[in-house]
Amino acid sequence: MQQQNKNNTEEKSREGAMARLEKIHPHKMLLYLTIFGSSLVFLFMITAYTFSRPEADYINFTMPKAFIVSLVLLLFSSFAISKALPAFKKDQIKEVKRSIEVALLLGLAFTISQYIGWYELNQSGIRLTGKDSGSYLYIISGLHIIHLAGGLVLLTLAYTKINTVYRDPVKSLIVITNPYQRVRLEMLVTYWHFVDALWILLFFYFLFSF
Repeated sequence: MQQQNKNNTEEKSREGAMARLEKIHPHKMLLYLTIFGSSLVFLFMITAYTFSRPEADYINFTMPKAFIVSLVLLLFSSFAISKALPAFKKDQIKEVKRSIEVALLLGLAFTISQYIGWYELNQSGIRLTGKDSGSYLYIISGLHIIHLAGGLVLLTLAYTKINTVYRDPVKSLIVITNPYQRVRLEMLVTYWHFVDALWILLFFYFLFSF
């Protein structure tokens, strides 16, 4: 009897999980798959490099100050974008606009700080065409910049959309009450948090691996 009850509970749990999965918007599912795939790419690169690197293949690495600044900028950017969805739910479209705007500006500042960080690396003798460890720093951080560029494009599109309607009460109401606009904002927030979390992990990997 107990075994039957346990089996029934497990079956209901699986059915509940499938029901929740089916409720996920297709675009959200595509985003989750993209994030999963990107995570695997970074995990593979880090793992492959870590296990294939000769013991002598170390560089005299000092974390560029610009990379530290970029970490702080991205943390604040993630905090800013986290305010967008609660504001959207409260019909505060002006606050949504402000959150996206701040996140976008900080994202652009992060990109600039990354280029400055690469310049600092180059000035310290760590070059893209130099030792394998140094090349890896450029490649992995460059791949992250590509992901961040995609996020900046999404932020720009979202900001342009909000900026064109937030002064018009009718257009603002249409946007706020459109379920798909909420889905798009949720996807934007999720992706931006992913990009931010990815850089935090890479930052500490660079800090302790070189």
